[in-house]
Amino acid sequence: MKGQKGEQSKLLTGGDLLMAYETEDHETQYCFPAINSSCIKGKRSRHEYNIMYVVFSLLSVWTVFLNLLVIISISHFKKLHTPTNLLILSLAVADLFIGLIVIPIQAIKLIEKCCK
Repeated sequence: MKGQKGEQSKLLTGGDLLMAYETEDHETQYCFPAINSSCIKGKRSRHEYNIMYVVFSLLSVWTVFLNLLVIISISHFKKLHTPTNLLILSLAVADLFIGLIVIPIQAIKLIEKCCK
């Protein structure tokens, strides 16, 4: 019976390698089992992962879209070429890079606990 349970576990996980949170014994699993000082692997359902990825993706796309709107409008209309609006333009460019680079990287770090 115990041998069948082990085989069934291998079939459910797709091979010989068990994921850290899918053990039969419910013992503490680590992100990198070969390293003694590894962090503990977090448990989340697929539903939670999907919701978090959708929320952070929408946040990033929304940030990029609105900053592109500001950049294009200030650059296109000559009446908006004032010193104050040029400062706003530079802030929009910086914020555009935040939305393109920083938000996705930090979202992955937040969602995937074992990425370092």
